[in-house]
Amino acid sequence: MNKFCRALGVSLALAWGTVALHASAAEQGDKLAAILEQQQSLKANIDAGTSGLSPRQVRVIRKEQETVFAIAGSNTRFDQLNIQEQIRLENALERINANVVGTRVAQENQDTCWTEAKTGSKMKVTRCGTQEEIDEARRGARAWMEKPKICIPPGCGG
Repeated sequence: MNKFCRALGVSLALAWGTVALHASAAEQGDKLAAILEQQQSLKANIDAGTSGLSPRQVRVIRKEQETVFAIAGSNTRFDQLNIQEQIRLENALERINANVVGTRVAQENQDTCWTEAKTGSKMKVTRCGTQEEIDEARRGARAWMEKPKICIPPGCGG
């Protein structure tokens, strides 16, 4: 039974990604309702103790579900959410998915989105990437910061 419920939870969490990518503007209201229905089903499985998840995974999922339910709140349609709420919702669902799947690969491949200021402008851009891509960018930035910025002879190549 645990394997069945876990498989159901995994399929529900993974199905959201397909819904998100293929939903048209007319289906946006159904998208938020589908997300809430999936999360309620997952919550019921966890409450019944049939999810087969570790206590740590359950804690993370419950915390992220609080975020999902808070964002959905009084909104009835996905397009009523502002971009920041959409990003927070997407990130929470990705973390839930990574914990339901429960593998290190899933956690490393989960997408995370953030906004950052565009250099030289007041515009903000939304960027998304996997944890692995974020870590690689961080390592590259750290390496660039640690590189000497001034050249002192005789090591200047001249």
